[in-house]
Amino acid sequence: MFGIGDYSYAKYKVGVSGFYKNPLFSVLVCPDLTPVMTDDTSYFICLPTFDTAYIAMLILNSARVQNFLSTVAFLDSKRPYTKKVLERIDFHKILQSIHPDELINTERELGLERYFDERMLNDFLLLPELKQKPQ
Repeated sequence: MFGIGDYSYAKYKVGVSGFYKNPLFSVLVCPDLTPVMTDDTSYFICLPTFDTAYIAMLILNSARVQNFLSTVAFLDSKRPYTKKVLERIDFHKILQSIHPDELINTERELGLERYFDERMLNDFLLLPELKQKPQ
């Protein structure tokens, strides 16, 4: 295998297949917290807790982000969602304008039971990665 690092062993990830024409971001976690391993056809970000991973998944599946991705991805290509495309997602900008109701809507549209609460969003906003200014 290649591309293995400390990040590979993170307990909480949000991942997406690079092949989907309509990306569906999912929380990748095993019940026993054994790290989920992915292959080179998918992409993921690591989060410190289930709740922060859940918030990231809701944000990435929100209509706002999905609409953005549809404008920057090459949907005719075999792998429309590449690392380069996904790196264009700017959590700083999204978090300045996204409203909790949008995340509740996303949760409902995904057919998930209500789990989201604003405390989780506040914890997400406190992540060290989000406190740093983007470069």
